[in-house]
Amino acid sequence: MSKTSHGDIIPLETREFSGALAESANQGNAQAPNSWPFSYIFDLQNDPSRLLPELPDGGTVKNLRTLAMSMHDKPADPAPGVAVPEIYTFLGQFIDHDITLERGSNLLSGLANPVRIPPEQIREHIVNSRSPDLDLDNVYGPDIEGNVAPTDPKNADKLLVEPVARNRGLPAGKDIYNDFPRAGDGTARIGDARDAENLVLAQLHVAFLRAHNELVGRGHTFEEARMLLIQHYQWIVLDDFLERVAEPSIVKKIRHHGPRFFSPPSYSFFIPLEFSGAAYRFGHAKVRQSYNNFNEKQESAALAQLFQFTRQRVTDDWVIDWTAFLDSENDIHYPRPIQPALNEVLFTLQDLQQGDRQNVPSLAERNLLRGYILGLPTGQAVAECMASAGITKLTGEQIKSVSVNYKDDPYRRDQDQAQVLEDAKFLTRTPLWFYILAEAAYYSRGYHLGPVGSTIVAEVLIGVLRNSTYSILSTPGWTPTLGQTKGKFDIEDLLALAGVLPCWARQL
Repeated sequence: MSKTSHGDIIPLETREFSGALAESANQGNAQAPNSWPFSYIFDLQNDPSRLLPELPDGGTVKNLRTLAMSMHDKPADPAPGVAVPEIYTFLGQFIDHDITLERGSNLLSGLANPVRIPPEQIREHIVNSRSPDLDLDNVYGPDIEGNVAPTDPKNADKLLVEPVARNRGLPAGKDIYNDFPRAGDGTARIGDARDAENLVLAQLHVAFLRAHNELVGRGHTFEEARMLLIQHYQWIVLDDFLERVAEPSIVKKIRHHGPRFFSPPSYSFFIPLEFSGAAYRFGHAKVRQSYNNFNEKQESAALAQLFQFTRQRVTDDWVIDWTAFLDSENDIHYPRPIQPALNEVLFTLQDLQQGDRQNVPSLAERNLLRGYILGLPTGQAVAECMASAGITKLTGEQIKSVSVNYKDDPYRRDQDQAQVLEDAKFLTRTPLWFYILAEAAYYSRGYHLGPVGSTIVAEVLIGVLRNSTYSILSTPGWTPTLGQTKGKFDIEDLLALAGVLPCWARQL
C-alpha cells in the first residue's frame, strides 16, 4: 500500500470528526498514532477468587491444555448445524478486524510456558492498533504503517480492485474484478492484512471495495461514498449481525435503553479484554471443516484450501458464489453451533498461520491459555457481576449437560469433557471463553450466545457504534437508503450493492 496526499483519502485519524478518537485527542488522552487501549469491564484482576485457581507446579496450565484437548470434536461437521447463514461467521471476523488489532504481543508470545501478566502491565503495554470505531479502517486504512488503500489510477474517487488470474474460467454471473490490489510478492495492499487470511473473508472485503466504487459510480465523491458505506455497514452490525449472533431481546434492551455494564466516556474509550479475549471468540466454534457449493467450479472448499490465496492472486475459478453462504434453509450450509467444541482442523493450525504461535497449533489451547495470561475473570464471576440485569450463573450440572461426551469412545475416554472439568475444578470456576460457549449451548443449543455472552458482545459493539465516526446513533432518525426495502439494509443488500450476487439472488 502506498502513502498518498490525495485530499479525499486522508486517513480518518487526521480529519475532524465526532467520536471517540476526536474526543480522546481533545482531552489530551490519545496515545501514539494507531494506538488505543485495552482494559476490563469488571475490575476483578486482583481478586484471586474471581480468577482461575492458581495451582502449584503449573497445574492450572496443565488443566487448561487438557480441557483444550477435550474440545476437539470427534465429528468434523456435526449435523444439523444452526440455521444462521454461513456468511455471518466471516462477517464477525471482518468486524473484529475493523475494531481490534493487538500490539505488544511479545507479552503474550510465551504460550509454551504461560505466565499470568499483571493487569497494570497489560493496560500499559498491550495496545490496540485498530481504532475502536466502526469506520471500515480495515478497508480504507491506514494500516499499521500509515498507508491507505490505493485508489484507481483512472478515477481517484474509486478504490483499486484488480482482476483475478485466469485458470478454469469464471463462475456464471461473475466478472474478473474480484481481487485485492497486490504488491509484487502477492501481499494484499489493504487497510488490514488479516482480511487476506482466508478466501471467504477476502472476497467479503472485495465486496466492500466494490460497494464503495458503485456509490462513486452513482455520482458521489470519495468522502460521500465512504460516509454512506460506513453508515450502512454500521446498520448491518446493529440491525442484522447482532440479532443473528446474540439473544435478540438482550440486543433490543441495550439498543433502546443503553448499557448496564460497559459505558466508558468517549475520551477514554477502550475495547474490553472480556470481549476480545473471550466473548467475541465465539465464532471459532462456528467454523466448518469445509464449505459446500462454494461455486459451480468448486463443489466443496476445505477450510485449508481457503488459506491458499493469502499471498497469491485469486484465480477465476475461486471467485465465490455467495448463494450458499446466504442460505438458511439447507442444513448442508449451516454453520456449526456455538458449543464447547471446535472442528478438528482448528487443532492443526501450524500450516495455516505463521509466527510465534506455531508451537501451539490448537486454537482452543491458544484461547484458553490467552485468557489465563490476561487474567480474565471466570464465567461465574462475570455472571455474578451481571446479577442486577437478572442474569444467573450456570451451575456445574448445567455446564456438564452440554459438555462433549467421549465415554463411549475407547480411544478418548481420558478426554471426556465433563470429567476434565470436574477434575480441574472448572465446573465452579470456568474459563470465560469456555463458559460463554457452554452458556450458548445450554440456552439456545448453540443458535446464538447466552445471557453473559450476548450482554458483553452487544454492549461493546453498540458502545463502539455510539462512539464511531459518522455514527448513525448520533443522527436522530437515521435510516438506510441503499437497500431493496425502504428502511432495511443487511449483508445481502451490501453484496447486491457491490454487484457480486448472481442474477438469481436478490434483485436491486
